[in-house]
Amino acid sequence: MPLSRHVTFSLSSFLRGLPLVGLLAILAGCSSTKSVPQGDYLYIGGDIKAASPYPETDTKALEPELNAAIRPQPNLSFLGMRPKLWIYNAMGGNRERKGIANWIKTRLGEPPVLLSDAHPERVQGQMVNRLYNNGYFSPTVEHSVDTTSKRKMAMVHYSATVGRQYTIQQIQFPQGNDSLSMAIRETEPQSLLKVNDPYHLETLIAERLRVNEVLKERGFFFFDEGYLIYHVDSTLNNKVNIYVRLKDTAPQKALIPYRYQQVRIFTDFSLGDTLGDSEPPVQFRDYQYYPDEETFKAKTILNAVFVENGDLYSRKRHLQTINRLMDLGTFKFAEVRFTPLDSIGLDGRLNADILLTQAKKKSVRAEVQTVQKSNGYAGPALTVGFRNRNALRGAELLMVNLVGSFESQLHGDSARSGLTSMEVGADAELHVPRIISPFNIRISGSMYQPRTRFKLGFRFINRQEFFQQNSFNFEYGYSWRQYATTELQINPVQVQYSRLLNPTPAFQEELALRPFLARAFDQQLIIGGNYRLVYNTQGIAGRTHQFYISPGLDFSGGLWGLFYRAKNGRPADPENPNTFRGQALSQYAKFDLEARYYFNITDKLVLATRLLGGYGLPYGNSNVLPYIKQYGIGGPNSIRAFPARSLGPGVYDPTVLMEGGNEVSQSFSYFDQTGDIRLEGNAEFRFPLLDPYLKGALFVDAGNIWLVNEDPTRPGGKFSGNFMSQLAVGAGAGVRIDVQFFVIRADLAYPLRDPTYPNGDRPTSGLFGTGVLNLAIGYPF
Repeated sequence: MPLSRHVTFSLSSFLRGLPLVGLLAILAGCSSTKSVPQGDYLYIGGDIKAASPYPETDTKALEPELNAAIRPQPNLSFLGMRPKLWIYNAMGGNRERKGIANWIKTRLGEPPVLLSDAHPERVQGQMVNRLYNNGYFSPTVEHSVDTTSKRKMAMVHYSATVGRQYTIQQIQFPQGNDSLSMAIRETEPQSLLKVNDPYHLETLIAERLRVNEVLKERGFFFFDEGYLIYHVDSTLNNKVNIYVRLKDTAPQKALIPYRYQQVRIFTDFSLGDTLGDSEPPVQFRDYQYYPDEETFKAKTILNAVFVENGDLYSRKRHLQTINRLMDLGTFKFAEVRFTPLDSIGLDGRLNADILLTQAKKKSVRAEVQTVQKSNGYAGPALTVGFRNRNALRGAELLMVNLVGSFESQLHGDSARSGLTSMEVGADAELHVPRIISPFNIRISGSMYQPRTRFKLGFRFINRQEFFQQNSFNFEYGYSWRQYATTELQINPVQVQYSRLLNPTPAFQEELALRPFLARAFDQQLIIGGNYRLVYNTQGIAGRTHQFYISPGLDFSGGLWGLFYRAKNGRPADPENPNTFRGQALSQYAKFDLEARYYFNITDKLVLATRLLGGYGLPYGNSNVLPYIKQYGIGGPNSIRAFPARSLGPGVYDPTVLMEGGNEVSQSFSYFDQTGDIRLEGNAEFRFPLLDPYLKGALFVDAGNIWLVNEDPTRPGGKFSGNFMSQLAVGAGAGVRIDVQFFVIRADLAYPLRDPTYPNGDRPTSGLFGTGVLNLAIGYPF
């Protein structure tokens, strides 16, 4: 029987407990002032009340702005008690302590915040400034201190009286006929300053930044927003006239636009090098390219350069050039060094030297892992990777990986104990930093380098006493980011082929009992494409709310099915499939969605959530997805209370096999559990344990997989309307060693609900049942 604990709550017991709470609050209050010096008071906060003789003035909207100026923050308070101050006093207060007492006092406690630290006159000045900045001129701000000598506590009350808010009556931009004044006037239609809008200092500051950004795109290389000043004249009717002017002290070079005279590229620059013409450059179009093309082809590097001779300086093109060159992945540093020249006519001239420092071209990496699967197999795995960042002299990234694993079954019945599994393979990827297509496509508006990707892979699997399998895959596609938060991946060509070799009689018997599994192994030819969009704001620092959203589509056999139907006058079906060279073609459509939300409560406290959804629809030739495309659930990065790919589908129990309509018990399930539909949700609260490297987490996971079509050998596996009652649920806690670039994670999870048991009640040992320890690298999401 699962153990449970019940707590009874009643209104009468709550009322009887109120005096105790009040007594605790009084005692805590006495203790809070223990370390307050004689003649001073414990500062417990301040408040603000804004008023105006004019009813149309929204004083309530002002109060949050003024309240933000109140300093300092009082000691943390909860139900009238100040726990951190209580700890400080309990550990000796103002007396110097050593050892663990000092650590507790300084880390867990906090000293009293005193009235003498509040400085109300300074706060008044800050409030007056904020009111002026928001268009309330000539305000009155006062304060009073409310003290209780008996309790030695003090609170400061502030009051502000304001008139009507000033609004903008007129805006005038520089009136000169010089190129800078005319360029500024041309930006007026996009101005943030509008007639009849309220006066706000923040808007004036933002307007200067806007004008500077526009001028930087029009060649004004040396201009700075600090050269713009405002003359603001107030009138008697609560109006202001704003005059935008140029500082008289602005240097001459800031007043003229600049064009590029000569652009040079140095692809082998090192710190301390002098730039000279000792060796003649390669002349490519109008560029001077140093030193030669033996390492990098000039055309490839210049595809990432967006500054040209004769062009006006543009900050966007300048930054785009640096971003694109760094995004090639073959340079450690990229810099554009500008040299001003004598003016020609009304324009200034710049020489631009693009300095590139090469990264290490080749690298080899080896990784050893321990693999443990839900089917009882465990053993070592080795991955050896080779990387070449400039494979064909065009900044192409070539990655070659050799993988191998050897696994033995650690548990199971005596007939299968000690079985071995071996897997070896190789794959190669080539990333070319441009779009390769029949059409001449150059994506010039993005800050990031578009890529064409080729991938070719091979795997050989040997399951002793069951089967051998060869598999091949090839992909061709593109990826690019238009913005820092958005990436699009398009793979119009996806070919995967798996071939079953030398199945043993025992394995053939297994397939005979599981027709759906047999079809999944048979239909392993995939010809189609896949597409994915990634929206990710995690790289934007300082955000309270961060999102990761990634929908994806995967298709196979669509065009081939249309050809078959046109040729034969009927659609294909599992009994009469269309084939390619005698091999049945998989036909399916698959949609995936991963959505994550990170609530950064503070810079160290994070609530992380994730939702995973997936739906695969087999059609035409297929009534089941190919085995390699099916979903699995459970494991260190999924529902952590259950082993990897051990759950589902639905309420199906993998230890029971249906044979001839009868249940046949199995002590061991050899195959991973898979399905056509996936639904999973995770929530994790992350917090520090010992700064800066040791962190903790509390988490809960829920989800399951299901089948689209009924499988008689897996009863209860088909998706139905009561799917919510079939979710597996687990919860637990974990610790993480986080050294920024490397995370080691240990999560201990307990199953709270197992759909294979009646009502989800799993037999327990102890309070929560048997825990599952997950050791992994990196965060789960």
